[in-house]
Amino acid sequence: MSKSNWARSVQKVLMAGAMTAAMGSSAFAAEAVKMGCVLPLSGGSAAVGNQTKVGVEIAAKQINDAGGIKSLDGAMLEVVFADSQSKPDVGVTETERVIARENVSVLCGAFNSAVTFPATEVAERMKTPWVVVGSVKDEITERDFKYIFRINNKATYDAREQIDAMDMLKDEFGSGPKTLAMLYEGSDWGRSHAANVKVIAAERGYEIVVDEAAPPNQTDFGNQLLKIRAAKPDAVIVALYTPDHLLFTRQMMEQRLDLPFGVHSVGGGMEDPAFYKALPPEAAFYAFVQEDWQIDILKVSTDPAILSADEATKAALGYGMSAYTAQGISAVYVIADALERAKSADREALRAALAETDIQSGPALVTGYNRIKFDEQGQNTFAHGVISQNIGGERKTMWPKENRAADSTPVWPVPAWSDR
Repeated sequence: MSKSNWARSVQKVLMAGAMTAAMGSSAFAAEAVKMGCVLPLSGGSAAVGNQTKVGVEIAAKQINDAGGIKSLDGAMLEVVFADSQSKPDVGVTETERVIARENVSVLCGAFNSAVTFPATEVAERMKTPWVVVGSVKDEITERDFKYIFRINNKATYDAREQIDAMDMLKDEFGSGPKTLAMLYEGSDWGRSHAANVKVIAAERGYEIVVDEAAPPNQTDFGNQLLKIRAAKPDAVIVALYTPDHLLFTRQMMEQRLDLPFGVHSVGGGMEDPAFYKALPPEAAFYAFVQEDWQIDILKVSTDPAILSADEATKAALGYGMSAYTAQGISAVYVIADALERAKSADREALRAALAETDIQSGPALVTGYNRIKFDEQGQNTFAHGVISQNIGGERKTMWPKENRAADSTPVWPVPAWSDR
């Protein structure tokens, strides 16, 4: 055999070996686990949806960079996002698409209760586990469904926490509101919250003097502000998404509407960093916000995953973690925990593992919970929020009192506009 023929033979052998090695490595490579995430990436809740998306992406990358799902031979998480456009019908269609066409093993989302409620019905019917992110409508986890799990509060918890905080401040300072106004968006979330507030307020001796549902995307809150001014409530409870909350707050500041015991927002727009970028800081001074995570948790956390997630959020969005990025992170870590225990991406196996979830440490608890454990309806009974107050442009935890930092003192009652 000539040298040239010998060289060609060696080259063929080497190439064949390389091809065999490549084929062997791909044959043994773990197949990625596909998870779907339905979020409002456009429409009225787009700011929130995109913050949640960043949280989901950060957590998936952290898990993949750490070696993926160990019990599945290092399988990577592959996230398939779907845009609900903040619309129930679109959310339903997109849920059907990612289950049937993308063949995802599990879903998360969808923030808007009006989207999540019907979309999770589709997931239940198609026997695909769904980890709820952000949506609080009580009935989401009150339908005897087996595939739906919610980490965060339901609406009843939110309403109770707002009234609990008022009661605490009343006891602490010796005075507090007797009459309340309510202004809320007119879809599932707002109406569910208002219904719960009315029940709890009546039990605690508060009188509701304004009960006003607002249609979405209003261009003027003048009529509602006139009603509130005429009724002279001691405080107002607000449940509005970011665009409407911005307009209401701007107009309230322009009109210098005084409320002796302030504005009490149940998350919504006042949890959104975009809200604070769009208004003068003083527009939100002294406001109370029922937060879906402990807003000042980063001051005390030592978890490297949480601290690095905050830095990654800043790089992606220009500001640190919000409740929405935190909820996205938590959902992915809960799903990863279930995958590790299920040792399978099969939907039934994953559903069974989610039902047995009991997380008491790690980045899944970034929202500030001490534990994540679902009841028979799929609700995390250890979920809770905190109540913050905006002091000089910084939201500081005020309720529960044991979560309050030493340098955080409530301002109660709140100063009139003329005294600020």
